[in-house]
Amino acid sequence: MLDGAFELDIEAVRENIAEAEVLTLYFPFLRKTLLVDTRSTAHLGPLVRVVPMARSIADRFDSLQRLRAELPKPESITMIPWGRPVASLRAAGVWDCLRSRLSESGDRAALFAANACLGELRVLEHREHGNAIRGEHYQTLWLNPERGLAGA
Repeated sequence: MLDGAFELDIEAVRENIAEAEVLTLYFPFLRKTLLVDTRSTAHLGPLVRVVPMARSIADRFDSLQRLRAELPKPESITMIPWGRPVASLRAAGVWDCLRSRLSESGDRAALFAANACLGELRVLEHREHGNAIRGEHYQTLWLNPERGLAGA
């Protein structure tokens, strides 16, 4: 399946979700990331949270270390760009795979957090679409008969 300028292998995404210690699904359009840290201890469950997109992998490692200071630095972070609509996570089977992975932990709070995050991403996407339609934080390319190109 093509996703923007590159091909996205949904099966590879599912495999990464099933195996990754720390997973990020980032949404460039929203400038947000779904951060999923499956690591846990006897006192600390998996983490599922919507966070700002990181500027670099080093920034992501640093932010994760601040969020989960009680855990060692992860050996790796799997980063998956998701340039599609949020609803397509379900349609592609990616969301079910993520929920299945979290349910393996036995931590119901992680599943609850994942569902809350999906709702948050939907709201953010809806808001961003509205901003684009209204031209808030966007420049239009439509002609303005009085001024030529918009913003010109």
